[in-house]
Amino acid sequence: MTDAALAAHARKTSTVQGVAAFALAFAALNLAAPNAFLAAMCLAVLAIGFALLWRPGEAPVLLFVFLYQWLQTGISVFHANLTGAPMVEYAAFGGDMPMAITLCLAGLLALAAGMRIGAGARDPATLRQARVTVLSQPISRWFALYVQAAAVSFALLWVAIYAPGFYQPLLAVASLKWAFFFMLAYAAFVRGVGLNVYLVVAFLYELAVGLGGYFSEFKTVMFFTLLAAVMAGVRLRPRVLLAIGVIGALLIASGVVWTAIKDDYRAFVSGDTGGQNVVVAVEARIEKFAELAGALDETALKDAANRTIRRLSYVDIFGVVLDRVPEFTPHARGALLLDALTRPFLPRVLFPEKSVIDDTRRTIYYTGRLFTITRATSISLGYMTELYIDFGILGPMLVPAAFGFVYGLLYRTLVGWRRTGPLLGGALACAILMPASLLEISIAKLIGALATALLALAPFVVLVVPRWAPWTVARET
Repeated sequence: MTDAALAAHARKTSTVQGVAAFALAFAALNLAAPNAFLAAMCLAVLAIGFALLWRPGEAPVLLFVFLYQWLQTGISVFHANLTGAPMVEYAAFGGDMPMAITLCLAGLLALAAGMRIGAGARDPATLRQARVTVLSQPISRWFALYVQAAAVSFALLWVAIYAPGFYQPLLAVASLKWAFFFMLAYAAFVRGVGLNVYLVVAFLYELAVGLGGYFSEFKTVMFFTLLAAVMAGVRLRPRVLLAIGVIGALLIASGVVWTAIKDDYRAFVSGDTGGQNVVVAVEARIEKFAELAGALDETALKDAANRTIRRLSYVDIFGVVLDRVPEFTPHARGALLLDALTRPFLPRVLFPEKSVIDDTRRTIYYTGRLFTITRATSISLGYMTELYIDFGILGPMLVPAAFGFVYGLLYRTLVGWRRTGPLLGGALACAILMPASLLEISIAKLIGALATALLALAPFVVLVVPRWAPWTVARET
C-alpha cells in the first residue's frame, strides 16, 4: 500500500470512529427520551451507512444521498424527543410513524449497502488523478469554464419555457452546470490559500439566482460547495471550521426564513397567477425577498423553525399510508414501479397522450386526506412509501438496494470512464445523483430524472467535452 493509500485509510478509519463515537454519545443523551429506541436505531443506521460510504478523496455524492435521506427520516425522532412527545402524539396526521421510520431506516441500510457494492472497491489513485487534473490549469480557466456552462444553462432554461415538449431533456442538460461549479470549487479548495475570489463570485451568483427563483433553490450551491470541500480534504483548521459554521448557519437560517415567507414570495413572483412561472425581474424578486425577510419577528421565526423541521422530515405521510394500505386501499402490486420504468421511453413530444404525473392526487388517494391542489405546489408520497404501496413491507426494505446499486455503478462508471476520469466523472455524478438524495421524490420522477440525465450525458461527454474542454479529463502521466 502506498503512502497516499495508507494516509487515506487512516483518515477513513479515524473519521468512521469519530462518527461512531458521536452516535454512541448522542444515543446516551436520548436514553431517557420518550422515543429512545427509535433514536438508537437512527444513530446505529447513521454509523453503519457512514462506514459503508465514506471514501476520502472521492466525490462524496453517494454518502450525501444517504445522509440527506437519513436526516429526513430521523429528524422527527430527535425533535419529538426534544419536545418530550411520543411519536404517536408528535405525528401531524396520525398514522403509524414509528413503523414508517423503522421501514425507512431499513431501506436506507439497503440503499447504503447497494451503493457500496455498486461503487466497488475504493481506488487510491482517484484522489491523485483528480488533483493532478485540477492543478493542471489555472483557477481562472476553471472559472471561465463554469461561466460558459452557467450561460448555456440559462439559455437552455429560457428555451424550455417556449418548448415544453422538450422541457425535461433541456432541464437535464442545464443541470450539468453544477458539475462545472463543483470543479471550480474543488480547484479552489485544493489550492487552499484563503478565500478564492473566483469561487466567492460564483457562489454569490448562484445564491442570488437561487433566492430569486420560484422554489428558491439556494441550498443547492451550498451542497455542492460542501461536497467539493469534502473531496478536497479541507483540513478542519479554526478558520475552516468557522467557514463551515457560517455556511451551515446560513443554510439553516435561509431554510427557516424561506418557510416563513414562501407563500407571499411565490404569490409575488408569479404575479398572483397561482402558477409556477416567474414573471418578475430578478432585481424586484431579490428586493421583495429582503423586504419579507426583514419584516419577520421572533414569533414568526419560531413558528417557521418548527415548520421547517416538520417539512424536512418526510415520514408523516408514510405513517398514514401504513394505516390505510392494504386495509382500505389494496397494494398496487408493482404498478407504480412499472409505470416509472416505462415513462422515460415514452417522450411526451412523441406520445402527447401520456398521463401527467400528479403527485398530489396520488397522495390524496392513498392517504384518504384532502390536500390543496394547485399548480404552485405538489405533495408527493415519497419513493419509500410508493415501494410499500407496491410490494408491502418488503418493498422499502429490499428494493432500495437495487436503486443503490445503480447509483454506485453509475458513480464507478463515470469516475473510471476514460472520457471523463475521476474529476469530471465525480463532478457529473454529483450533478446527476443530487435528485436521488430526496426522500420525498416519487419513483416516476426519480427514475425519469436519472434516465433523462443519462441520455443527455452521453452526447455531451462524447461530442462536446473533447472539443470544448479536453483538459478536464487529463490524467496523470
